[in-house]
This record gives sequence, structure tokens and C-alpha cells, in this order.
Amino acid sequence: MAAIDEDGRAIGFIIYDCDEESWNITLSYVVPEHRRKGINTALFYALCDKAIEQGNVFSIDSGTHAKNLAAQAAFEAQGRTKEFIEYTFRLKDEVVVEEPTAEEMRMPEYLVERFDTGSDTLKFMQAFLNKKAAEGYELHQAIERSTYQWVLIFRKA
Repeated sequence: MAAIDEDGRAIGFIIYDCDEESWNITLSYVVPEHRRKGINTALFYALCDKAIEQGNVFSIDSGTHAKNLAAQAAFEAQGRTKEFIEYTFRLKDEVVVEEPTAEEMRMPEYLVERFDTGSDTLKFMQAFLNKKAAEGYELHQAIERSTYQWVLIFRKA
């Protein structure tokens, strides 16, 4: 699920796994210049709406690092309930890694395309995907909006 700005750029997203009755948010991100504007909350509530529409989902679960107090505060403000605290016992010293550079932390370039397959099946979508691959993009996510209408999110390969 992605938040797209008026120029068609992804400014935030939520990635989640769907089990039959429980969904798990594995990653959520909002680009720094768009944080604290309610984007993550809007994405979370859109995910909730999607789960409610499906009808059989009883929970949406997520987690964060114990030191990420901002995320914890946001989760609680969104109405999420803290249910678990996880502990780790290290068997080996942790590998010290240098802080990532700004370039490493940069969100990849995304391209958002609306696509209408029409009633002629998905063969036209495959041709479109091949065209985008030739332009240096790989499909990141396909979101079905209706029977024939899709939003395709590509990442620069």
C-alpha cells in the first residue's frame, strides 16, 4: 500500500503479509520530509478498511525496535495495543556496523502508473511490464482497483 504525491512519487508505504485471519505489517516508511503529516496513519487506516472489507481478518499486527519511541507513540495514537515485549540473549558479540550513508538510506526511485487492462485479459499488462523493464524498471507492486483497473508501482532496477 503506497501514498503517492501529486507528482506521482511514492512518499510512504506499508508492506504487509496476509494470513487468512491475521495480517502482519513487515515494513512501513514515510520519506523524512513528509513525516508527521498523518501519512502513516492514513496508510494504516486504509489497510484496516481493506481488512474489514475482506471480512475474516481479526487483527493487524506490527512491531518496532524497543528504542523507537516515535513509532511506539504513533502506534498507540492509531489505537494499536501493545501486547508483547520481546527479549534477546546474544550468544555472540554483535557485529558493529557503520551507520548507513544518506545514499544508502535514500528511498529507491518509484514510478507509479495507472493501467486499464480492458476486457482483453492481462496480456496487455504483460506487454506493458516488458516495456517498463526495457526502460530499466522492475515491478514492485500491483494493486487491483477494480476488475480491469490497476495501479502498478515500479522500482528503478
